[in-house]
Amino acid sequence: MEMVNSFTWVTGVGIAYRCGECRPGDLASFWADATKALNEFGGIAEKPLMMADTWRWQSMNADGYC
Repeated sequence: MEMVNSFTWVTGVGIAYRCGECRPGDLASFWADATKALNEFGGIAEKPLMMADTWRWQSMNADGYC
């Protein structure tokens, strides 16, 4: 849900989603540690830039690569 909410926050666009059963092989949980980014760059991004860039590209290229 954090990804869905972050995407909506970054792009201003809501996305449809549905929750389903876990698939075989799905991890029970996973996480990331931003300590290296903090140490290397002196801070942590305030917005998930990858989501913003992905949405910008998709919005300008609705049919994908030509």
